[in-house]
Amino acid sequence: MIIPAGCLFLIFGLARQLNLIHAGQFAIPGVLHAAVFVLSAITAIAGPLFLRTLFAHSMRNETEATAQKFLVFQKTNLWISQMTPYLAFIAVFCDFPRFYGGAIVLMALYAVYYFFPSEKRISFDQKIFRVK
Repeated sequence: MIIPAGCLFLIFGLARQLNLIHAGQFAIPGVLHAAVFVLSAITAIAGPLFLRTLFAHSMRNETEATAQKFLVFQKTNLWISQMTPYLAFIAVFCDFPRFYGGAIVLMALYAVYYFFPSEKRISFDQKIFRVK
């Protein structure tokens, strides 16, 4: 999921270095800066946190979670969080102001780092939700 976003950044950076794309060429209205910022905060932080809370709430009366439910939860969480790098690409591509662009890129880095499905994180979540 992250490879296409990385390729977009690579191609865009190369196009800028070769002067095929100029700064300010793809400007968008200022209202959209804030909208993309809020959307990136939702996809990087609020959405995954909300899904985790919903999953924990749905498992509150059960002694253990099935592997299928846990897998669906992990996939959904990963899909939502990995939208953020694409929003960061939009912010960089459209030359957002430094505040919005920097914050969106930082949220994308957080989403990629924190929600990367490492064995350690998955096993920790399996213990918390008592996955059989």
